[in-house]
Amino acid sequence: MKKFFVGMLTALMLMGCSPSVKYERSTEMGTLNQITFDEMYEKMENKETFMFAFTQESCQNCLYFKEEILSEYIVDHGFDYYEIVLTVTQEDLERATAFVKQHPNPEDQTPEGFEVTDVLTPTFYFVEDGELKDIYVGVPTEKDFDALIVKYRLDEVK
Repeated sequence: MKKFFVGMLTALMLMGCSPSVKYERSTEMGTLNQITFDEMYEKMENKETFMFAFTQESCQNCLYFKEEILSEYIVDHGFDYYEIVLTVTQEDLERATAFVKQHPNPEDQTPEGFEVTDVLTPTFYFVEDGELKDIYVGVPTEKDFDALIVKYRLDEVK
């Protein structure tokens, strides 16, 4: 009887610790794509489900994410990673500022000294059926990033 309870307890613990993925995940290599604001808005107008990030070439956190997390993660997670690389042009800054004002950063993720309407990099946006659903500011852990990929089924085998 004792073995039965120990076995059941172990099984329950294992089930509670494993992620609940209810779809087949792609193990193909994902793609890295630089897109423009117009392309991002077009994807939203077409009611697509996707993620994109605001990044900068000189942003150390952006580079860290790409080199230390994304470079390994994307090898066997077939999803499309889109990024809008912000340059220091006035047009880029104005468009990014307008987007962030319309979709403010979460207060609990906005670093001290910054406003929820500041353009921060990296910032990850998760869009479902054309509507912005989640924003993640800063460098996510692989576990946090994976949870968002799973939440929006971005790596689902099609």
